[in-house]
Amino acid sequence: MRIVIAGGGRVGSVLAARLVAEQHTVTVIERDATICTRLFEEVGVVTVCGDATSTQVLEAAGIAAADVAAGVLARDAENLAFAMLVRSMSPARVMVRMLDNTYREAYRMAGVKDLVAEADVVVAKMTTAIDFPQVAGSLPLASSDTLLFEVGIGPRALVSGKTVAQVRGIEGFPKESLFIAVVDSEGQTVVPDGSTVLRSGHTVILVARRSQLAQAVELLTAEPTSSTGLTPLTQALRKVDFLAPLSDAELATAARGAEFLQRPAGSEIFKKGDPGETFFVVLAGEVRLLGDGGQLVSTVGPGGFFGELALLTGEPRMATAVASSPCELAAVGREDFRGVVMGNPTVALEMSRILGQRLSRAQGASLPIKRKGLFGR
Repeated sequence: MRIVIAGGGRVGSVLAARLVAEQHTVTVIERDATICTRLFEEVGVVTVCGDATSTQVLEAAGIAAADVAAGVLARDAENLAFAMLVRSMSPARVMVRMLDNTYREAYRMAGVKDLVAEADVVVAKMTTAIDFPQVAGSLPLASSDTLLFEVGIGPRALVSGKTVAQVRGIEGFPKESLFIAVVDSEGQTVVPDGSTVLRSGHTVILVARRSQLAQAVELLTAEPTSSTGLTPLTQALRKVDFLAPLSDAELATAARGAEFLQRPAGSEIFKKGDPGETFFVVLAGEVRLLGDGGQLVSTVGPGGFFGELALLTGEPRMATAVASSPCELAAVGREDFRGVVMGNPTVALEMSRILGQRLSRAQGASLPIKRKGLFGR
């Protein structure tokens, strides 16, 4: 687009640089010849040295062919004059930075609909940062009644491992709040849907009413306070019999390195005979374990687990795992909890005893069991 900016000061310079980087055609009108030269040399933007409230200067800047005219001059009176002249000379969309709210009605009468109230933005951002230090950034919308804000998901957050739909279903989460984007730890951004899983290290961007911001932030950043406040994955691990001897703190340590996976219906998670380096906890959906010839061995639903024998013995997988519906899984690897278990000899012995019982049941005690030790070493 062709954009004319009135004012080459701090805001005008940054705005021009951003627009040029986005491949727009930009012209800046600025009285100070030194600033004009700097903008041309450093930003590569076309400049017109002169008064943006002069019809001759506006014509020289090509206002008649502009798509957008942005007023960021130092005084509202100048921005208002600029806006009125543009409206009389060009069909361009007019945007203005408003410094003094008392000019709001004057801008409205001049036909300026796109107003950025600088004081409102600064005050809203500062008050939000004071009241909610967990909020990484915010932007007021709709006269500050609504906020666009971002929050990081911490390593112990209770929502870690939950889908967007599950978070929205939590009692007390404001239903009018909308998830706009999720940014992962590598900076990749996705537009989330209900099946998007929130993980530790993610930054979520939402829109919420200011009056409901506290509820949303509290639920997104809440952490366990006791053994009754475990994360969903830790609660699921508590049901795994060979992990029963571990304390809540040890389980939480083991769960911290878990990898969260999504698998569509019909996809193969692993094949019989594959090496077993992880076991899986089903957070949502259903998984079928198949034996020779595709015979159904068992079905695992939410809260259940599978693949643990291969993990602990180092033997190949004894079955093929297939997602029978869209699934959310947590994959827990040997190294993620090896230190926890091996650092507690009592726990290691108890796990070995339980493992022996499970292997006997699994193989019917009909075949000799090749033991490699608890972690296949």
